[in-house]
Amino acid sequence: MILELSMINGYRKVSARWNPKMLSYEHKRQRVKISQILLHRCQQEGDETVDVGPGGDHRIRNKLLEHLITGDETWLHLGTPETKRDSMTWKHPSFPIAKKFKVLQSATKVMATPEFWDSRGMILLDILPKGESVNADRYCETLTG
Repeated sequence: MILELSMINGYRKVSARWNPKMLSYEHKRQRVKISQILLHRCQQEGDETVDVGPGGDHRIRNKLLEHLITGDETWLHLGTPETKRDSMTWKHPSFPIAKKFKVLQSATKVMATPEFWDSRGMILLDILPKGESVNADRYCETLTG
């Protein structure tokens, strides 16, 4: 019955597109501004060729990006999120694909803050004790402790 309906009306079952965070206009504007500043600095610093193996292999890396560290806080949910299959819906070709924001239903979660990354991967992850909040003092304690 479902197959017949989809063939007649042109509907098909699709998943919503996942967006990691819902950003305000100001947040988006700020991210664009910071990205433009970093792009300009990367262009000023220039690239260099680095040997990466005994066989004479090499790669090009940007001098600034090798020294750039970024950090963020995030919730680690201790539960199972809705699967992609569970979130699928029927859609007609003339309608846009629905967006799905990352919302986990888990009641048990811990704050991982801050987590810091560089060009090679994660360099620090700190789990916040229950009842503590993220603030400037916590960031300083993590970086100096």
